[in-house]
Amino acid sequence: MKVRSAELLKKHHIKLKKTLGQNLLLDLNINRKMVDAAGVGPNDSVVEVGAGIGDLTEILAERAREVLTIEIDRAFEPALRERFEGNPKVTLFMGDILNHSVNELVDRFLPAAQSLKMVSNLPYYITSPTLMHFLESPAAFISLTVMVQREVAERIVAAPGGKNYGLLSLACQFHARPRIVHVVSRKCFLPPPRVESAIVHLACRDALPLSGQESDIFFDIIHAAFGQRRKKLVNALTSAKRPMFCDKHWVTQLLQDSEISPDCRAETVSLEGYVRLALAASEKLARQD
Repeated sequence: MKVRSAELLKKHHIKLKKTLGQNLLLDLNINRKMVDAAGVGPNDSVVEVGAGIGDLTEILAERAREVLTIEIDRAFEPALRERFEGNPKVTLFMGDILNHSVNELVDRFLPAAQSLKMVSNLPYYITSPTLMHFLESPAAFISLTVMVQREVAERIVAAPGGKNYGLLSLACQFHARPRIVHVVSRKCFLPPPRVESAIVHLACRDALPLSGQESDIFFDIIHAAFGQRRKKLVNALTSAKRPMFCDKHWVTQLLQDSEISPDCRAETVSLEGYVRLALAASEKLARQD
């Protein structure tokens, strides 16, 4: 950790809170790897979630056009304002990102943004909801580059057929093309977490595989499928007690029309398979109306 960061922690009597998942990164080279992976340059407007003491913020501000950094813990505010006072490239917003519209924050604080990226050391306890909050936002992000728990990173990039493949895999891969950039030792943090971390880069898709109602049906299907992932897919969907799946014969025919075996299990079906299934369901439902 930079001497300045240590001094700021001491000066402002900041105690790290386990309840907020506060583990400060000691190795600044890891922060640089994150910024490199995101490809941050002078034309980029960057949103950061979890500013902490501001080490990643400082590197982002050196490279980006502008940075909106968001921090929930008011204890960090005096240190952050001292560190970035007078820096026109950094805007600090104190609040819980999950309680605010990403799109509205971008419109308010980065109104001239032309190339939008998110780069964050995410607290473990809000990783999944924060990722979905950004991926589902209408704000046109080019990419999200995040530090997350290694196990979560492996779930995000998982391919069909393994235990790591599930709702998070499909939700992230529906919106983006994720890859693990670098695995980070627990010893790089203060205090050290119990697990390793990993940097994940998610390149957002220019166009989603589905739109509108089709997308809603897709997410209904994968929630039903993985809600009872040990069952055969036809039984998992039929027993989900959703109106569209109430008829087992209808579901069986739907799976066959989508070139998916009714006897397979949820984790064996690819993103493309679930997209076909959502399209087939949408078409069947449209014919019934």
